[in-house]
Amino acid sequence: MDMFLVKNQSIIKHFIKGVDKYDQTLKSLGTWWEKIALIGKINSFEVASTILEDMDNTLGQFQILQKRLIESLTNEHARKVIMQDLSRCQMAIDVLIRNLFERTADIGFLATDHNVVKFLKNSDKKEEDGVFLRQRFQAYVDIYSVYQDAFLITLDGEVVFQLSQPSRRGKVQDAFIQQAITYPDRYVEYFGQTSLMAGSLSNLLYANAVIDEGRVVGVIVLCFRFQNELEEITNHLLFEQEDNHFLLLNGAGDVLFAPQRYQQDFPMHLSISAVPKVVLFHHKDCVQVTTKGQPYQGYTGPENWHMGSLLVLENMDRGVSDTQDHQTLVADLAGLISADLFDIRRQSISINDDLELIVLNGIITAARKDAVEFVPVLEAIKKIGRDIDNVFANSIESLFSTIISGQLNAIALQANLAVDIMDRNLYERANDCRWWGLSTSLQTALSTPEIDKNRIRQTLEKIHSLYTVYHNLYVYDQNGRYLAFSDDTYQHQVGQTIEANSAGMGVFHSQDIYSYCVSPFMPFDCYGGAHTYIYNAAIRSPEKNNVVVGGIGIVFDSTVEFRAILNDILPRENGVVKAGTKALFTTDKGFVIASSSDDHAVGSVFFPEISLTELFQDGSTATAIRFDGNVYLIGAAMSNGYREYKRQDGYENTIIAWVLVPC
Repeated sequence: MDMFLVKNQSIIKHFIKGVDKYDQTLKSLGTWWEKIALIGKINSFEVASTILEDMDNTLGQFQILQKRLIESLTNEHARKVIMQDLSRCQMAIDVLIRNLFERTADIGFLATDHNVVKFLKNSDKKEEDGVFLRQRFQAYVDIYSVYQDAFLITLDGEVVFQLSQPSRRGKVQDAFIQQAITYPDRYVEYFGQTSLMAGSLSNLLYANAVIDEGRVVGVIVLCFRFQNELEEITNHLLFEQEDNHFLLLNGAGDVLFAPQRYQQDFPMHLSISAVPKVVLFHHKDCVQVTTKGQPYQGYTGPENWHMGSLLVLENMDRGVSDTQDHQTLVADLAGLISADLFDIRRQSISINDDLELIVLNGIITAARKDAVEFVPVLEAIKKIGRDIDNVFANSIESLFSTIISGQLNAIALQANLAVDIMDRNLYERANDCRWWGLSTSLQTALSTPEIDKNRIRQTLEKIHSLYTVYHNLYVYDQNGRYLAFSDDTYQHQVGQTIEANSAGMGVFHSQDIYSYCVSPFMPFDCYGGAHTYIYNAAIRSPEKNNVVVGGIGIVFDSTVEFRAILNDILPRENGVVKAGTKALFTTDKGFVIASSSDDHAVGSVFFPEISLTELFQDGSTATAIRFDGNVYLIGAAMSNGYREYKRQDGYENTIIAWVLVPC
């Protein structure tokens, strides 16, 4: 970073309007000083030459300090802006990786679906078979709205099912389909053009072999809503009135995603660099940064994908604000600004004090030598010295205000990210329980005169092996009694009634096959006595959708998953989390759901004094507060849901994410 700033300082300074203005003002004052001093030299021969020399020396000191000031202002501002962009790139790629991790589990489970297996192995397919499968897959994409299409393909490449084009037939020869057949024990993740999808755009697809009694009978493929998801992720990271400038790159630097505002007119390739650099795009200088994602539960995402930012230098001065008075925070927040700037300010005051003494001495000397014509010169130079000192004070104060404003914006964004990841995670949980409730295997097992508990347990164990975010899965009958668990630890509870607050009995009161019920966040025996959420969905009769034959409860591993989210979103600089930084999830009443720090136990109360009006009206807020004897920058953001989750499905559960960074 330092080498980048040194190399590009003159270019960057030109685009940071505030800094450039201060530079020009100081240069103008210096020129005016020189002119006035020259007048003094010409008209005041009686005055000691040492006074004039002292003034020249003072101006020289100011000019040296001016160079330091402008360099420091430029570096400090640019560093903060670039670090914010790097941080947002990291957020974007990490959120994407978390999302795609869920897709790898989905394709693996769907490949084992009884109806998919039956359809592919059936050589005598009837029209009603296709109709049933379309209804089932439509339910799937309605629930998991991140998918845009689904396919079933035979071993010889024949497309026998496409959700969006039911009548489609014909062979395809895509290599990734053959790869799924060759390696049936793993999913295939493919990005690029494919004969499966019309058009020239690249698509992100997930494929998995479908196996029946140890034999591959075909391949299932899901097409992810790639462009739609990237737009949502990157738009969520923008500051107010900021254009989207984030790009997704592969390992070779080819641009895989560009926001819609580019309208096809975006760079096709960027060289990936571990350090920022200035590149020319559309005849404009831009700062490019790129970063690679962090693995999530061992999953690293598509090979070597990076998120990049292409920030036009004209926008480098974003966030400059003279409207907020942060002077009362200078002592508490001094750590946010470089020590060099404070040293410059001290030296500026010292130089100006020396100038005042020189002027005073000059006035005394002029009086002794009856050189009254020199006094106006001295007064004019003294005024210029004060003006220069004011520029130093105002520029540093303005930068301080800008940096604080930028830090507050960034920490509010970090809190927004935390609660967004939480909503995205729990969106998947709501989807999972509803889809598994539609499992033909579970529906059939619960609809027979003698309920097949062993079959239910095997199905739950298979699901649990693919979805590691759960502590436990269970199925219960029409009377709310446990039938089977995915975890043998709880098998002794089979036959007992589900826990009263698990929300499980709510599934028997809804006619909507897409509905789900969620417990309060509280301790449950089926989670070892710890706090969690349990998501529930109805299991219906395979013949009659209006008949509920039981329910499925999925016990989210909240202790592990929520803390992992909070640890992942903690603000970092150069990859390091500042000591004392912490993040929390609470209810809107301050009940702690999770914390990255052991200082705040689950179930305790955390609700520092912030602007509740701003939080509840705007959805997020940030400020500096004194808390537990320390001063923190604190950001808070309320949950806003994800896609239809918490937005259109009737579920309400307000969560606040908090991020605190010590100053």
